Amino acid sequence: MILGADFSILASLLIACLIPLYIYREKIFSAKYENNGSFTLFLNDIKSHMQNNHPKIHIEYSSIIEKTKNEASLEIRETLIVEDIVKQFFNFEYLKKTQTTIQKEKLWANYTDKSLSNPKYPSDWPQRKESAWRRDNKCCNRCGINIDLKDTHTNFVKEIKDGGGYNLENIIILCTDCNKILTSTNPKNTMASLVLSDKLMGFVNS
Repeated sequence: MILGADFSILASLLIACLIPLYIYREKIFSAKYENNGSFTLFLNDIKSHMQNNHPKIHIEYSSIIEKTKNEASLEIRETLIVEDIVKQFFNFEYLKKTQTTIQKEKLWANYTDKSLSNPKYPSDWPQRKESAWRRDNKCCNRCGINIDLKDTHTNFVKEIKDGGGYNLENIIILCTDCNKILTSTNPKNTMASLVLSDKLMGFVNS
């Protein structure tokens, strides 16, 4: 009877010690599974956003996912991934190429004369800009995002100062971010100021 009582006491103490460990284990694993689920949703959202909004930019995800796999904080891991995507977006190689024109019958009077290189923009510049924008299906030539005419920026295949003209073949249509990138003199500050950076940080699980 004494042995039985001692055994019962020891068993009770052992169970009392194991219960907190079991609860702790459940919390840890539960949080881990929850984080894995949240991280999967985060990745899907990020990939979907990039594909739908910036289809011309190829993003390589596997290396940064592997590099951050041991990061305990989900928020920090997702932030590091966003920073890497923004860096890839910034560094994406883009070569200025001669653009297409529009149908000859759609060109207007004095188009050719006003296409000549001149430090001063031609009087029909708004018409040229809109024509180039429509030619490119209202999308940025570098990343492919759809843009409103009022938010459209332009660049030139051959700069005006170097003898380039205002002909449609020389006009490149860009979004705000890509225009910043092509004219950037401070990569770090430029990356921090991109609209894309703010958009992607909105997916981070804070």
